[in-house]
Amino acid sequence: MNLEWYIARRLLKGDATRSVSVPIVKIAIVGIALGLSVMLLSLFIITGFKREITEKLSGFTAHLNVQPFMPGSMGGEGVIRGVDTLVAELKEIEGVKDVYGYIEKPAIFKSKEEIHGVVLKGVGAGYDATFFQRNIVEGEFPDFSAEATSNDILVSRSVASMLGVGIGDRITSHFVQEPPRARVFTVAGIYDTGFKEYDDVMVVADARHLARLNGWKAGEVSKIAIELDDVERVNEIAGKVEDKIDELGVYCEVRTLTDEAPQIFDWLALLNMNVWVILILIVTVAGFNMVSGLLILILDKTTFIGIMKALGYKNVSLRKLFLYISAGLIVRGMLWGNVLAFALAGVQAAFHVIHLDPVTYYMDTVPIHFSIGYVILLNAGVIAVTVLMLVIPTMLVSRISPVKAIKFE
Repeated sequence: MNLEWYIARRLLKGDATRSVSVPIVKIAIVGIALGLSVMLLSLFIITGFKREITEKLSGFTAHLNVQPFMPGSMGGEGVIRGVDTLVAELKEIEGVKDVYGYIEKPAIFKSKEEIHGVVLKGVGAGYDATFFQRNIVEGEFPDFSAEATSNDILVSRSVASMLGVGIGDRITSHFVQEPPRARVFTVAGIYDTGFKEYDDVMVVADARHLARLNGWKAGEVSKIAIELDDVERVNEIAGKVEDKIDELGVYCEVRTLTDEAPQIFDWLALLNMNVWVILILIVTVAGFNMVSGLLILILDKTTFIGIMKALGYKNVSLRKLFLYISAGLIVRGMLWGNVLAFALAGVQAAFHVIHLDPVTYYMDTVPIHFSIGYVILLNAGVIAVTVLMLVIPTMLVSRISPVKAIKFE
Protein backbone atom coordinates (compact mmCIF):
# COMPACT_ATOMS: atom_id res chain seq x y z
CA MET A 1 0.00 0.00 0.00
CA ASN A 2 1.10 3.57 -0.75
CA LEU A 3 2.29 4.85 2.66
CA GLU A 4 1.60 8.52 1.87
CA TRP A 5 -1.94 7.73 0.77
CA TYR A 6 -2.52 5.61 3.91
CA ILE A 7 -1.33 8.40 6.25
CA ALA A 8 -3.32 11.00 4.30
CA ARG A 9 -6.49 8.94 4.71
CA ARG A 10 -5.92 8.60 8.45
CA LEU A 11 -5.31 12.33 8.82
CA LEU A 12 -8.43 13.14 6.79
CA LYS A 13 -10.48 10.87 9.05
CA GLY A 14 -8.85 12.13 12.28
CA ASP A 15 -10.41 14.24 15.02
CA ALA A 16 -10.56 17.57 13.23
CA THR A 17 -12.06 19.47 16.17
CA ARG A 18 -8.67 19.60 17.90
CA SER A 19 -6.89 21.27 15.00
CA VAL A 20 -6.54 25.05 14.77
CA SER A 21 -6.46 24.80 10.97
CA VAL A 22 -9.96 23.32 10.76
CA PRO A 23 -11.90 26.61 10.28
CA ILE A 24 -9.57 27.78 7.49
CA VAL A 25 -9.65 24.40 5.76
CA LYS A 26 -13.44 24.29 6.02
CA ILE A 27 -13.68 27.75 4.47
CA ALA A 28 -11.46 26.55 1.60
CA ILE A 29 -13.71 23.49 1.10
CA VAL A 30 -16.83 25.68 1.13
CA GLY A 31 -15.17 28.01 -1.39
CA ILE A 32 -14.47 25.12 -3.73
CA ALA A 33 -18.01 23.76 -3.31
CA LEU A 34 -19.63 27.13 -4.05
CA GLY A 35 -17.23 27.89 -6.91
CA LEU A 36 -17.79 24.54 -8.59
CA SER A 37 -21.57 24.82 -8.19
CA VAL A 38 -21.52 28.26 -9.86
CA MET A 39 -19.38 26.89 -12.70
CA LEU A 40 -21.68 23.90 -13.21
CA LEU A 41 -24.80 26.08 -13.14
CA SER A 42 -23.21 28.39 -15.71
CA LEU A 43 -22.48 25.36 -17.87
CA PHE A 44 -26.01 23.95 -17.51
CA ILE A 45 -27.57 27.31 -18.39
CA ILE A 46 -25.40 28.20 -21.39
CA THR A 47 -25.79 24.71 -22.92
CA GLY A 48 -29.51 24.99 -22.17
CA PHE A 49 -29.67 28.30 -24.03
CA LYS A 50 -27.82 26.83 -27.00
CA ARG A 51 -29.98 23.73 -27.13
CA GLU A 52 -33.28 25.59 -26.71
CA ILE A 53 -32.51 28.28 -29.29
CA THR A 54 -31.13 25.76 -31.78
CA GLU A 55 -34.25 23.61 -31.42
CA LYS A 56 -36.54 26.61 -31.93
CA LEU A 57 -34.59 27.91 -34.92
CA SER A 58 -34.51 24.48 -36.57
CA GLY A 59 -38.24 24.12 -35.85
CA PHE A 60 -39.01 27.33 -37.75
CA THR A 61 -36.50 26.73 -40.54
CA ALA A 62 -34.18 23.69 -40.47
CA HIS A 63 -30.59 22.78 -39.63
CA LEU A 64 -29.75 23.32 -43.31
CA ASN A 65 -31.70 24.98 -46.12
CA VAL A 66 -31.13 24.52 -49.83
CA GLN A 67 -32.44 27.49 -51.84
CA PRO A 68 -31.85 29.24 -55.17
CA PHE A 69 -28.88 31.62 -55.19
CA MET A 70 -31.05 34.59 -56.05
CA PRO A 71 -34.84 34.87 -55.80
CA GLY A 72 -36.21 34.96 -59.31
CA SER A 73 -33.13 33.30 -60.83
CA MET A 74 -34.95 30.00 -61.42
CA GLY A 75 -38.55 31.17 -61.63
CA GLY A 76 -40.98 33.78 -60.45
CA GLU A 77 -39.99 33.62 -56.76
CA GLY A 78 -36.98 31.35 -56.77
CA VAL A 79 -38.36 27.92 -57.52
CA ILE A 80 -36.53 24.59 -57.16
CA ARG A 81 -37.63 21.95 -59.66
CA GLY A 82 -37.01 18.23 -59.68
CA VAL A 83 -37.45 18.13 -55.92
CA ASP A 84 -38.20 14.41 -55.62
CA THR A 85 -34.87 13.41 -57.14
CA LEU A 86 -32.94 15.97 -55.12
CA VAL A 87 -34.64 14.98 -51.86
CA ALA A 88 -33.89 11.30 -52.48
CA GLU A 89 -30.22 12.07 -53.14
CA LEU A 90 -29.87 14.28 -50.06
CA LYS A 91 -31.43 11.64 -47.80
CA GLU A 92 -28.58 9.29 -48.72
CA ILE A 93 -25.99 11.59 -47.09
CA GLU A 94 -24.69 10.18 -43.80
CA GLY A 95 -25.94 12.17 -40.80
CA VAL A 96 -29.11 13.47 -42.51
CA LYS A 97 -32.29 12.60 -40.60
CA ASP A 98 -35.02 14.11 -42.76
CA VAL A 99 -35.41 16.13 -45.97
CA TYR A 100 -38.53 17.91 -47.17
CA GLY A 101 -39.48 20.74 -49.49
CA TYR A 102 -41.58 23.76 -48.50
CA ILE A 103 -42.75 27.10 -49.85
CA GLU A 104 -42.34 30.48 -48.16
CA LYS A 105 -44.50 33.40 -49.26
CA PRO A 106 -45.04 36.81 -47.64
CA ALA A 107 -48.57 38.03 -47.12
CA ILE A 108 -50.63 40.66 -45.34
CA PHE A 109 -53.27 39.38 -42.93
CA LYS A 110 -56.37 41.49 -42.46
CA SER A 111 -58.96 40.92 -39.75
CA LYS A 112 -62.00 43.07 -38.96
CA GLU A 113 -59.88 45.54 -37.00
CA GLU A 114 -56.18 45.08 -37.77
CA ILE A 115 -53.65 44.23 -40.49
CA HIS A 116 -50.30 42.48 -40.00
CA GLY A 117 -47.49 41.27 -42.26
CA VAL A 118 -46.59 37.57 -42.03
CA VAL A 119 -44.65 34.85 -43.84
CA LEU A 120 -46.62 31.77 -44.81
CA LYS A 121 -44.71 28.50 -44.61
CA GLY A 122 -46.38 26.02 -46.92
CA VAL A 123 -45.83 22.37 -45.98
CA GLY A 124 -47.26 19.07 -47.14
CA ALA A 125 -48.72 15.91 -45.64
CA GLY A 126 -45.30 14.41 -44.82
CA TYR A 127 -44.16 17.38 -42.75
CA ASP A 128 -42.96 16.50 -39.22
CA ALA A 129 -45.01 18.87 -37.06
CA THR A 130 -43.55 17.74 -33.72
CA PHE A 131 -42.04 21.16 -32.97
CA PHE A 132 -45.28 23.08 -33.50
CA GLN A 133 -47.44 20.43 -31.82
CA ARG A 134 -45.25 20.68 -28.72
CA ASN A 135 -45.91 24.43 -28.59
CA ILE A 136 -49.62 24.53 -29.46
CA VAL A 137 -51.67 26.33 -26.78
CA GLU A 138 -55.08 26.24 -28.47
CA GLY A 139 -56.67 24.12 -31.18
CA GLU A 140 -54.62 21.66 -33.21
CA PHE A 141 -52.14 21.44 -36.05
CA PRO A 142 -53.94 21.61 -39.43
CA ASP A 143 -54.41 18.39 -41.37
CA PHE A 144 -52.81 18.73 -44.80
CA SER A 145 -53.18 15.06 -45.77
CA ALA A 146 -56.66 15.35 -47.32
CA GLU A 147 -57.04 15.22 -51.08
CA ALA A 148 -58.56 18.70 -51.20
CA THR A 149 -56.42 21.74 -50.42
CA SER A 150 -56.87 22.80 -46.79
CA ASN A 151 -57.82 26.36 -45.82
CA ASP A 152 -56.69 25.82 -42.22
CA ILE A 153 -53.64 27.61 -40.86
CA LEU A 154 -51.57 27.64 -37.66
CA VAL A 155 -50.81 31.08 -36.24
CA SER A 156 -48.88 32.22 -33.18
CA ARG A 157 -50.44 33.63 -30.04
CA SER A 158 -48.88 37.03 -30.75
CA VAL A 159 -50.35 37.15 -34.30
CA ALA A 160 -53.76 36.02 -33.03
CA SER A 161 -53.62 38.70 -30.33
CA MET A 162 -52.61 41.47 -32.77
CA LEU A 163 -55.41 40.54 -35.17
CA GLY A 164 -57.95 39.80 -32.45
CA VAL A 165 -58.79 36.32 -33.75
CA GLY A 166 -59.25 32.90 -32.18
CA ILE A 167 -59.84 29.28 -33.12
CA GLY A 168 -62.32 28.95 -35.98
CA ASP A 169 -62.08 32.60 -37.03
CA ARG A 170 -61.43 33.53 -40.64
CA ILE A 171 -58.58 35.76 -41.82
CA THR A 172 -58.27 37.40 -45.21
CA SER A 173 -54.76 37.16 -46.61
CA HIS A 174 -53.57 39.54 -49.32
CA PHE A 175 -50.61 38.60 -51.53
CA VAL A 176 -48.59 41.35 -53.20
CA GLN A 177 -47.96 39.95 -56.66
CA GLU A 178 -49.01 40.54 -60.24
CA PRO A 179 -51.96 40.35 -60.35
CA PRO A 180 -52.71 40.83 -56.60
CA ARG A 181 -54.44 37.87 -54.96
CA ALA A 182 -56.45 37.31 -51.79
CA ARG A 183 -57.33 34.15 -49.91
CA VAL A 184 -59.42 33.45 -46.83
CA PHE A 185 -57.94 31.12 -44.22
CA THR A 186 -59.40 29.58 -41.06
CA VAL A 187 -57.43 29.49 -37.78
CA ALA A 188 -57.13 25.83 -36.76
CA GLY A 189 -54.47 26.20 -34.06
CA ILE A 190 -52.49 28.73 -32.06
CA TYR A 191 -48.90 28.14 -30.94
CA ASP A 192 -46.48 29.98 -28.67
CA THR A 193 -42.73 29.27 -28.62
CA GLY A 194 -41.60 32.44 -26.85
CA PHE A 195 -39.32 33.18 -29.82
CA LYS A 196 -40.87 36.55 -30.61
CA GLU A 197 -38.87 37.29 -33.76
CA TYR A 198 -40.41 34.25 -35.46
CA ASP A 199 -43.70 34.03 -33.58
CA ASP A 200 -44.65 37.49 -34.86
CA VAL A 201 -44.42 36.47 -38.52
CA MET A 202 -44.49 32.69 -39.01
CA VAL A 203 -47.77 31.08 -40.14
CA VAL A 204 -48.07 27.45 -41.28
CA ALA A 205 -50.35 26.73 -44.24
CA ASP A 206 -51.00 24.15 -46.96
CA ALA A 207 -48.21 24.22 -49.56
CA ARG A 208 -50.72 23.55 -52.35
CA HIS A 209 -52.34 26.94 -51.75
CA LEU A 210 -49.04 28.77 -52.14
CA ALA A 211 -47.97 26.70 -55.17
CA ARG A 212 -51.23 27.61 -56.91
CA LEU A 213 -50.75 31.29 -56.10
CA ASN A 214 -47.21 31.15 -57.57
CA GLY A 215 -48.40 29.26 -60.63
CA TRP A 216 -46.11 26.34 -59.79
CA LYS A 217 -46.61 22.69 -60.65
CA ALA A 218 -46.80 19.89 -58.09
CA GLY A 219 -43.42 19.19 -56.49
CA GLU A 220 -41.97 22.66 -57.09
CA VAL A 221 -40.82 24.42 -53.91
CA SER A 222 -38.92 27.51 -52.83
CA LYS A 223 -36.65 25.76 -50.32
CA ILE A 224 -35.54 22.29 -49.22
CA ALA A 225 -35.09 21.74 -45.49
CA ILE A 226 -32.54 19.25 -44.14
CA GLU A 227 -32.75 18.00 -40.55
CA LEU A 228 -29.64 16.39 -39.04
CA ASP A 229 -29.08 13.68 -36.44
CA ASP A 230 -26.41 15.80 -34.74
CA VAL A 231 -26.55 19.59 -35.04
CA GLU A 232 -22.89 19.80 -33.96
CA ARG A 233 -21.98 18.40 -37.40
CA VAL A 234 -23.90 21.08 -39.29
CA ASN A 235 -20.84 22.60 -41.03
CA GLU A 236 -19.43 19.20 -41.96
CA ILE A 237 -22.69 17.98 -43.50
CA ALA A 238 -23.28 21.37 -45.18
CA GLY A 239 -20.08 20.71 -47.14
CA LYS A 240 -21.35 17.28 -48.19
CA VAL A 241 -24.69 18.77 -49.28
CA GLU A 242 -22.90 21.42 -51.36
CA ASP A 243 -20.84 18.70 -53.06
CA LYS A 244 -24.01 16.73 -53.81
CA ILE A 245 -25.95 19.63 -55.36
CA ASP A 246 -22.86 20.58 -57.42
CA GLU A 247 -22.66 16.99 -58.61
CA LEU A 248 -26.33 17.08 -59.62
CA GLY A 249 -25.90 20.44 -61.35
CA VAL A 250 -28.51 22.20 -59.20
CA TYR A 251 -28.07 25.98 -59.11
CA CYS A 252 -28.64 26.42 -55.36
CA GLU A 253 -26.84 27.45 -52.18
CA VAL A 254 -26.78 25.84 -48.73
CA ARG A 255 -27.54 27.98 -45.67
CA THR A 256 -26.97 26.84 -42.08
CA LEU A 257 -28.75 27.97 -38.92
CA THR A 258 -25.91 30.44 -38.32
CA ASP A 259 -26.47 31.94 -41.78
CA GLU A 260 -30.20 32.29 -41.10
CA ALA A 261 -29.80 34.05 -37.73
CA PRO A 262 -26.20 35.31 -37.34
CA GLN A 263 -27.11 37.91 -34.67
CA ILE A 264 -28.50 35.22 -32.38
CA PHE A 265 -25.41 33.03 -32.65
CA ASP A 266 -23.18 36.07 -32.12
CA TRP A 267 -25.10 36.64 -28.88
CA LEU A 268 -24.56 33.00 -27.89
CA ALA A 269 -20.84 33.34 -28.66
CA LEU A 270 -20.73 36.35 -26.33
CA LEU A 271 -22.39 34.24 -23.62
CA ASN A 272 -19.72 31.59 -24.23
CA MET A 273 -16.98 34.13 -23.60
CA ASN A 274 -18.70 35.24 -20.38
CA VAL A 275 -18.80 31.64 -19.16
CA TRP A 276 -15.07 31.21 -19.88
CA VAL A 277 -14.31 34.35 -17.86
CA ILE A 278 -16.42 33.02 -14.97
CA LEU A 279 -14.69 29.62 -15.09
CA ILE A 280 -11.19 31.10 -15.09
CA LEU A 281 -11.91 33.55 -12.27
CA ILE A 282 -13.63 31.01 -10.03
CA VAL A 283 -10.97 28.32 -10.57
CA THR A 284 -8.28 30.88 -9.73
CA VAL A 285 -10.06 31.99 -6.55
CA ALA A 286 -10.74 28.39 -5.50
CA GLY A 287 -7.08 27.52 -6.11
CA PHE A 288 -5.81 30.38 -3.94
CA ASN A 289 -8.30 29.41 -1.23
CA MET A 290 -6.79 25.95 -1.16
CA VAL A 291 -3.26 27.37 -1.24
CA SER A 292 -3.95 29.41 1.91
CA GLY A 293 -5.66 26.42 3.50
CA LEU A 294 -2.70 24.17 2.71
CA LEU A 295 -0.17 26.65 4.11
CA ILE A 296 -2.10 26.87 7.37
CA LEU A 297 -2.44 23.08 7.44
CA ILE A 298 1.34 22.69 7.03
CA LEU A 299 2.00 25.16 9.86
CA ASP A 300 -0.53 23.32 12.03
CA LYS A 301 1.23 20.00 11.33
CA THR A 302 4.75 21.34 11.89
CA THR A 303 5.41 19.04 14.84
CA PHE A 304 4.10 16.06 12.88
CA ILE A 305 6.41 16.99 9.97
CA GLY A 306 9.42 17.23 12.34
CA ILE A 307 8.70 13.79 13.83
CA MET A 308 8.32 12.21 10.38
CA LYS A 309 11.61 13.77 9.23
CA ALA A 310 13.34 12.53 12.39
CA LEU A 311 12.12 9.02 11.52
CA GLY A 312 13.79 9.32 8.11
CA TYR A 313 10.83 10.44 6.01
CA LYS A 314 12.01 12.31 2.87
CA ASN A 315 10.87 15.76 1.80
CA VAL A 316 9.47 14.40 -1.48
CA SER A 317 7.30 11.90 0.40
CA LEU A 318 6.07 14.59 2.79
CA ARG A 319 5.17 16.88 -0.10
CA LYS A 320 3.31 14.01 -1.74
CA LEU A 321 1.52 13.35 1.57
CA PHE A 322 0.23 16.91 1.81
CA LEU A 323 -0.80 16.86 -1.85
CA TYR A 324 -2.86 13.74 -1.10
CA ILE A 325 -4.45 15.50 1.88
CA SER A 326 -5.22 18.56 -0.23
CA ALA A 327 -6.63 16.45 -3.05
CA GLY A 328 -8.89 14.68 -0.54
CA LEU A 329 -10.17 18.01 0.76
CA ILE A 330 -10.68 19.31 -2.80
CA VAL A 331 -12.65 16.20 -3.78
CA ARG A 332 -14.78 16.60 -0.67
CA GLY A 333 -15.60 20.18 -1.62
CA MET A 334 -16.25 19.18 -5.24
CA LEU A 335 -18.70 16.47 -4.17
CA TRP A 336 -20.72 19.03 -2.24
CA GLY A 337 -20.46 21.44 -5.16
CA ASN A 338 -21.84 18.85 -7.58
CA VAL A 339 -24.69 17.97 -5.23
CA LEU A 340 -25.62 21.65 -4.80
CA ALA A 341 -25.42 22.42 -8.53
CA PHE A 342 -27.50 19.41 -9.59
CA ALA A 343 -30.07 20.13 -6.87
CA LEU A 344 -30.53 23.77 -7.90
CA ALA A 345 -30.52 22.93 -11.62
CA GLY A 346 -33.00 20.10 -11.03
CA VAL A 347 -35.41 22.43 -9.22
CA GLN A 348 -35.21 24.95 -12.09
CA ALA A 349 -35.66 22.25 -14.74
CA ALA A 350 -38.67 20.75 -12.97
CA PHE A 351 -40.48 23.83 -11.62
CA HIS A 352 -39.17 26.75 -13.77
CA VAL A 353 -38.62 28.95 -10.73
CA ILE A 354 -36.61 31.68 -12.50
CA HIS A 355 -38.40 33.40 -15.39
CA LEU A 356 -37.06 35.49 -18.25
CA ASP A 357 -38.34 38.16 -20.60
CA PRO A 358 -39.00 36.29 -23.89
CA VAL A 359 -38.54 39.51 -25.87
CA THR A 360 -34.89 39.64 -24.77
CA TYR A 361 -33.99 35.98 -24.22
CA TYR A 362 -36.29 34.19 -26.74
CA MET A 363 -37.75 32.06 -23.93
CA ASP A 364 -39.78 32.64 -20.78
CA THR A 365 -37.74 30.61 -18.30
CA VAL A 366 -34.06 29.84 -17.63
CA PRO A 367 -33.23 26.69 -19.63
CA ILE A 368 -31.25 23.83 -18.11
CA HIS A 369 -29.43 21.12 -20.01
CA PHE A 370 -27.49 18.38 -18.22
CA SER A 371 -24.43 17.35 -20.21
CA ILE A 372 -22.57 14.58 -18.38
CA GLY A 373 -19.55 14.88 -20.69
CA TYR A 374 -19.06 18.56 -19.85
CA VAL A 375 -19.60 17.86 -16.14
CA ILE A 376 -16.84 15.23 -16.12
CA LEU A 377 -14.46 17.50 -18.04
CA LEU A 378 -15.14 20.44 -15.72
CA ASN A 379 -14.62 18.37 -12.57
CA ALA A 380 -11.42 16.87 -13.95
CA GLY A 381 -10.16 20.31 -14.98
CA VAL A 382 -10.89 21.85 -11.57
CA ILE A 383 -9.12 19.15 -9.59
CA ALA A 384 -6.14 19.15 -12.00
CA VAL A 385 -5.68 22.94 -11.87
CA THR A 386 -6.13 23.27 -8.10
CA VAL A 387 -3.77 20.38 -7.30
CA LEU A 388 -1.12 21.82 -9.65
CA MET A 389 -1.45 25.17 -7.88
CA LEU A 390 -0.64 23.39 -4.60
CA VAL A 391 2.67 21.91 -5.78
CA ILE A 392 4.68 25.07 -5.02
CA PRO A 393 3.24 25.64 -1.48
CA THR A 394 4.24 22.08 -0.49
CA MET A 395 7.89 23.14 -0.93
CA LEU A 396 7.52 24.80 2.48
CA VAL A 397 7.84 21.30 3.95
CA SER A 398 11.46 21.11 2.77
CA ARG A 399 12.38 24.23 4.78
CA ILE A 400 11.14 22.86 8.11
CA SER A 401 13.97 21.69 10.44
CA PRO A 402 13.17 18.49 12.42
CA VAL A 403 14.74 19.84 15.67
CA LYS A 404 12.85 23.16 15.55
CA ALA A 405 9.66 21.46 14.35
CA ILE A 406 9.50 19.01 17.28
CA LYS A 407 9.85 21.95 19.72
CA PHE A 408 7.25 23.99 17.75
CA GLU A 409 4.09 25.00 19.62
